[in-house]
Amino acid sequence: MDWSKTKTIFIIVFLILDIFLLTLFINKYNESQYDFLGETKFEDQLQVDNIKYEQPLSKEPEKQPYINAITKAFTAEDIKDLKNQSVEIIDSTTISSTFEDTEYVLSEKFKPEELTDFINKNVLNGDAYSFWDIDEEQQRILYYQNYKGKPIFKNINGELAIYFNEDRKIVSYTQTLMTDFEEFTEKKSVISPIQAVETLYDKDKLLPDSSIRTPEIGFYTLVPEAERQVLSPAWHFTVTRDGETEHHFVNAFEGNIIEFTNTEKEILE
Repeated sequence: MDWSKTKTIFIIVFLILDIFLLTLFINKYNESQYDFLGETKFEDQLQVDNIKYEQPLSKEPEKQPYINAITKAFTAEDIKDLKNQSVEIIDSTTISSTFEDTEYVLSEKFKPEELTDFINKNVLNGDAYSFWDIDEEQQRILYYQNYKGKPIFKNINGELAIYFNEDRKIVSYTQTLMTDFEEFTEKKSVISPIQAVETLYDKDKLLPDSSIRTPEIGFYTLVPEAERQVLSPAWHFTVTRDGETEHHFVNAFEGNIIEFTNTEKEILE
C-alpha cells in the first residue's frame, strides 16, 4: 500500500469536507443577515407610516401544539349547585340562567376585575373564562374560554355572555364550555409577532397612523360549530386608528390572516 498516495487522498477528502462545511456556514450566515435586514427595513417602514406598537415585538421563535377538544354536554348534576338562579339546559350544550335575586350592579366605568368573584361564585367553571368585551348597546359582557392561560378566540363553544339591564344590574347569562383537551404530541414553531404584523401590513390591514397594542397568542378553530374541534395557535392584534378599534387574527403556524363571517364580526365588535 502506497502510504503517500493514501495520505494525499485523505487530505483531498478533508479539504473537500471543509469547503462544504464552509459553504453551509456562509449560506446560513447570509440567510440570517437577509432576515435581519428584511425585518429592519420593515420596522423602518412602520415608522415612516407612523404605525406604533406598545413594546418591541418579539422575533424569538416559540413552539405551540395543535389542541383537540370537545363541546361539553351539560347534565342536571352539573348545575345542581348553582344557587339563586333559574337554570335551563338548551340542546344539552348551553346553560341559560336567570338570576332570581342579585343586587350586583356594574360600575359606570366597568373594569373586568370587578366581576371576577361574581363569576367564580355563580358560573360553572367560571375561572376558565377571560374577558373579551362589553357591549353597552346590547347590554352584554362577553368572555371566552382559556386553555392554560391562553384565550380560545371567538369560539361559540367556549363562550360566556353576561347580560345586564338598563340599571346596569346583572340579570342573566348564557354559557358553553369545551372539555377533554388534548395536545398533539408534536409542537411546531410559530411565526413571530413581527412576521404576523408584516402579513397584516402586506394585506393592507394596517393603515398609516395606526397603533398596535401588545399582541397575544391564543387558539382558534375555523369550524367553531363542530362538536369536536382542532384548535390552532393564532396571534391576536388590537389595532386602533382615529378612535376606531379593529381586531385582527393571524394563524401562528401558516401565517395567513383569519377572516370572519359577518356573524362572527358582530360577536367581536
